[in-house]
Amino acid sequence: MFEIISSLDTSIVYAVQSIGPTWLPVAHLLSEIIGSTIYLAPIVILTLLAIGKKRTALEIFIVFIVSGVLVYILKHLIEAPRPYWIDPSVFGYVIEKDFGMPSGHALISMVVLGWLWLRHPRSLSLSLGVGTILIFVGLSRIYLGVHYPSQVIVGWLIGIILLIIFTWMDRKYFRKRDRFVRTSAKLR
Repeated sequence: MFEIISSLDTSIVYAVQSIGPTWLPVAHLLSEIIGSTIYLAPIVILTLLAIGKKRTALEIFIVFIVSGVLVYILKHLIEAPRPYWIDPSVFGYVIEKDFGMPSGHALISMVVLGWLWLRHPRSLSLSLGVGTILIFVGLSRIYLGVHYPSQVIVGWLIGIILLIIFTWMDRKYFRKRDRFVRTSAKLR
């Protein structure tokens, strides 16, 4: 099974990199700015603060920190190599020094943008935007030669699991209290 996944991973990396260097500026924009673990959360948080969404900004800060710590721990526990480290046919357009599993860009963009979407699920434009960004950030990481598709998918899956856990915790411990506060305020 591992051999099949490895062969499929390598084939997909080759196919995505066959686009050639013409997609490099777009991939850099998607990977290093839009989906960057350094820029994404601060941009979203500052935007939310600017429009008065303080609670959502705080929540995104918390899920970002927890996710970042988890990515760091998992990368050092799993120690999976990046494609260009082991395959000379894969061109590393970006040089990364840490391990590749899971994709931190995929995981953190899933959690940050997913939490934003969970707070505004009725917005069609936000839904389409989040989905598009997640897909293209993942593709850009594969194109840049820093992740296998399986590493990106694992990042997304762990991000979804974290969103489920965060949502459960939010409903159990925080939103429940909000309903009580709102209900008691109506009784006065």
